[in-house]
Amino acid sequence: MRPARGWPTAAGAVLRAILALGGASRSAVAAHAGLSPATVTSQTRALLEAGLLRESPPVDRSQRAGRPHSPLELDRRNAVAAIHFAATQTRVAVVDIAGTIVAGALVPHRTLEGADLVADAADALAALRRDLPEGTRLSGVGVATGGWVDPEAGVVLSHPLLRLEDMLVRDVLVQLTGLPVELDSHARAMVHAEQLFGALDFDASAAVLFVGNVIDAAFAVDGRVHYGPGSSAGSLATLVPADLGPGGPGPLDTYSDRSLERRAAGSGIMAQPTIPALIAAAETDPRAHALFEDRARGLAAVAAALLDVLNPETLIITDRAFTGLPAVRATYFDAIAARAQVHSARHRIIGTSFPNRSLETAAAAVLLHRLYADPLAVAAEGFGAHRKEEPAPRSESPQFESR
Repeated sequence: MRPARGWPTAAGAVLRAILALGGASRSAVAAHAGLSPATVTSQTRALLEAGLLRESPPVDRSQRAGRPHSPLELDRRNAVAAIHFAATQTRVAVVDIAGTIVAGALVPHRTLEGADLVADAADALAALRRDLPEGTRLSGVGVATGGWVDPEAGVVLSHPLLRLEDMLVRDVLVQLTGLPVELDSHARAMVHAEQLFGALDFDASAAVLFVGNVIDAAFAVDGRVHYGPGSSAGSLATLVPADLGPGGPGPLDTYSDRSLERRAAGSGIMAQPTIPALIAAAETDPRAHALFEDRARGLAAVAAALLDVLNPETLIITDRAFTGLPAVRATYFDAIAARAQVHSARHRIIGTSFPNRSLETAAAAVLLHRLYADPLAVAAEGFGAHRKEEPAPRSESPQFESR
């Protein structure tokens, strides 16, 4: 299934408008989406019948002329599962169509073998499903991870840390969960998430510099996330200047979370450092703060290259220290501005809109961006229904069946 790349259908524009507005009248939806009242009426009727919208209780208009109106809102019983494979743990969650995490679990890796990681994620999801609120309609599983991910093939082609190479992640999870599954790189998924639930307009040009245990990137032009042949877009290996690294030449991994944690342990800042603990320590310990400032100055070269080559309206940096430490954010701004040739570079740079839930939200957006592009097709046919060959799931279930 190729990622959704076109403009939303009329139904998609209506659904996005209601997502943005919250509960809203049909007239407000028409104005926000730029659609005629007649189109909004027909599309909302179809979305109500599909179970994606519902009408709120009528608003009291006793002091105004005309009939009472019933605001439209998303039917948040509809949800997707989200799985993100990180370096040391897997995040599994259920996320409703408004982007709210309904339930979640953190699964530490017992091994780095792909088969074990996928099986453990499926088991964690099964446990979450047993405890979901009655009436929850789980329609599919979105999967995100770092490295080279081919969404059309449903395969992780390479990963720098996990043994997921060439594993048919999508097909295995379909068998284990009985649900449709789609996967993507976490950087591209983050762009989709920001378009739906965060700072980006759906037609904006933007880039994401993903900073974690894996450092990679993604970008969208006029709202369309770029994949390229084989979906290989996003690697930063050839963008790394030769002088990166605190001690001279070094790979991009020098600035990964795990490298910072190793350096913190080696310098005696703490025995078992984690990035959240280091960010907290950086408030009072200049050694911890210096680690994040070094990373900001180093990655500024990559960020400046993204700004100069792509010239996006917005560059999102997902470094948790960018959000959590104002002085580190200022270091990013100054170092990028010193390198970038584009004007007003610092005014284009922001952090993630989801500092404490970015990975789960990104994984959910692997599916939800398709829903918001063409909701009636997804409601009628399901995620990935048009694929010609797909393994039969372990159990068949309608897309929006209550669980």
